[in-house]
Amino acid sequence: MMTFNRRYGGILMSTTKIVQTDVDIETYEILRAVASLEKKPLKEILRSILRDYAKKEKEKLLKELHNDPLWRSIGLLDTDEEDLSERDDWGVVGWESE
Repeated sequence: MMTFNRRYGGILMSTTKIVQTDVDIETYEILRAVASLEKKPLKEILRSILRDYAKKEKEKLLKELHNDPLWRSIGLLDTDEEDLSERDDWGVVGWESE
């Protein structure tokens, strides 16, 4: 969903996304029964399930990222300059053609 922002004169993306999928009838009936029992819309039940799942997966992804050898190597380079990576020429290899 996109909205027009008059203040800034541009189009902004919505902070939510619509997700549509098919589920088998048994899953649907169980989710519908949970929604009925909790007196909540089915959408709210599904959002809660998806939010919990995404949170769990995010934690797992971050753990895997932090165990990645490349991630663990950040900060291992010892330099004499504290702000080396903030310089414009940091990481630029100087060379000239013959």
